[in-house]
Amino acid sequence: MDRFTDVLKASNLKSTHQRLSILHAIDMFGHVDIDTLYEAIVRKCPTMSKATLYRNINDLISFHILEEVKLPNQKQQYEIKKVPHIHLLCTHCGCVEDVFVDTKEFIEMVKEKSGFTISNSFIVMDGTCSTCTAAIASAHSTQHTSHTY
Repeated sequence: MDRFTDVLKASNLKSTHQRLSILHAIDMFGHVDIDTLYEAIVRKCPTMSKATLYRNINDLISFHILEEVKLPNQKQQYEIKKVPHIHLLCTHCGCVEDVFVDTKEFIEMVKEKSGFTISNSFIVMDGTCSTCTAAIASAHSTQHTSHTY
């Protein structure tokens, strides 16, 4: 049986073709904005409207199956709900990667230092992904080697 069918069943949601298509597409992308998601889904399900997509996204969020990912300077994205993790945002290409680390100690430290009762956390770190780092290093070394005297 499909793992998403099981997830929907556990949440007492009907396992519709639309919901399964949405979950599989988001799972394939990892993180995806609504426009990219719609373009991917409408190729497989040409009868799905954007209103149906939004309605199902909202249902899946309210049942804690999907999560909204709000990243600086980017369209809102969606991902399959996972254990707490950190988002790494590449400032060069815009890719988003998940890093699964135990954030409990960090959150406890913030709580102790601030006295703030933390009910939810969303951690984003930005920098340069390994692909862009390699491309930058390659471009940099090409510039230095092209200056032969």
